Amino acid sequence: MKKYQSMFTLCQCLLFITLSVCAIEGFAEDSLYETIKLTESYILKHQNPDGGWPLVPGQESDVEVTSFAMQALMAKGWGTGTKVIRGGVSYLIKHQNADGSWNGNTAHTIFALIALTQAETDPGARFKGLKWIQEAQNEDGSWGREMHQGGNLLYTATVLDGFRRLDFKQDFRAASKAADWLANPIRINMDGGWSMLRGQSSDILVTTWILQGLSLVYDIDVQIAWLKQMQNEDGGFGRRKGEASDPEITAYAIMALVAGKDPLNTDRVAIGYLRKVQQEDGSFVSATPIELKQPTANLQTTCFVLLAMYARSIEEALEK
Repeated sequence: MKKYQSMFTLCQCLLFITLSVCAIEGFAEDSLYETIKLTESYILKHQNPDGGWPLVPGQESDVEVTSFAMQALMAKGWGTGTKVIRGGVSYLIKHQNADGSWNGNTAHTIFALIALTQAETDPGARFKGLKWIQEAQNEDGSWGREMHQGGNLLYTATVLDGFRRLDFKQDFRAASKAADWLANPIRINMDGGWSMLRGQSSDILVTTWILQGLSLVYDIDVQIAWLKQMQNEDGGFGRRKGEASDPEITAYAIMALVAGKDPLNTDRVAIGYLRKVQQEDGSFVSATPIELKQPTANLQTTCFVLLAMYARSIEEALEK
């Protein structure tokens, strides 16, 4: 891994060329359009009267899921002034803590900040939230779940990726410190991936979030090549190599592949998997959200799938 320098090699291209050609040839735009429409419809159907979205239909609204739903719908083209988006904004503003955070949680706070920024609203709330995020950063560059908790790979990656989506640049000190902390060799497994605890096999969920964040500061071509080797035959990705594919993990992988500018369009194969596992009502089933004990149709997974399908458009907008 190197800062600011491309190092993708010919052998890495050859390793994945067959899979990528199949992806491009089998990609049906009409079918994808139907998948997107069903996904959008499911998200819209389950907005609560308070303007927020729940994890599972019928439950109370949730800050994280509301942030994901707003981002996904705006990526689809819902305007910042629409009733749907304004409802989400109202819910988030109402649930911001006096200290500027959401639930005192770094991930909840950065996700809400992304949604409000994309909705082009409430600069005061956004300033307070960003100030809290900066104050919550540890001296070594990491973040924990809460203010000044010990460094956590996933929370640090989430905030770093949030900075990228908020259009901070690679020389933003808080971002560069976080990237250096994540990229420290002592935190990387021998195979090139990351896991939450040392000694565990590399975790695709954790690695995909880290790669999205690191792409702001580092070249990640080698790590993208590693990620593509984790792809299952059905086109999806599981939590670890060899584990069954999961829609939410696959969505994360697509977002990382696009952030890493994978030249072989491997994300198209993964989108093909997502199209095949969509439920009739437009939802996606997963047990990835930590609140769920078994695979369940839920809004978090469904929102990330829609975000993954628009990942290329989102990245193009960030580059402008």
